Amino acid sequence: MKNEDILLIKKMIKYCDDIGTLMTKFDMDFERYKTDISFQYSCNMCIIQIGELANRVSEEIKGTGKNIPWRAIKGMRNLHAHDYENVDMEIVWNTLLEDIPMLRESLKKLLQY
Repeated sequence: MKNEDILLIKKMIKYCDDIGTLMTKFDMDFERYKTDISFQYSCNMCIIQIGELANRVSEEIKGTGKNIPWRAIKGMRNLHAHDYENVDMEIVWNTLLEDIPMLRESLKKLLQY
C-alpha cells in the first residue's frame, strides 16, 4: 500500500472518530441533531472531508476494499457540498449512527492488508 493511501485512510478514520466524539457529546440524540446547527454542521463537515479523502484514494485500494461503498461516500459528499438544503436529516442520521462506525472498521481492516 502506498504511503499516500495510508495517510488518506488514516485521515478518514480520524473523521469517523470525530463523528463518534460528536455523537457521544450530543448523547446520540436525533432531536438535538435536528435542532442544533453546530451539531449538524460539525458532522456534515466530517462527511464532506471523508468524501474528499475517499475520492483521492488510489484505484488499487478501492479494488482491495470492495466492501467499502466508495461511490456512495463520494455521492454523500457531493450532496452535502452542492445540494445541502435538500439533505434528508433522517438519512444523514442513519449514516452517522450506522454507516460511519462500519466504515471506520472497514478502513481499519484495509490498513492491515
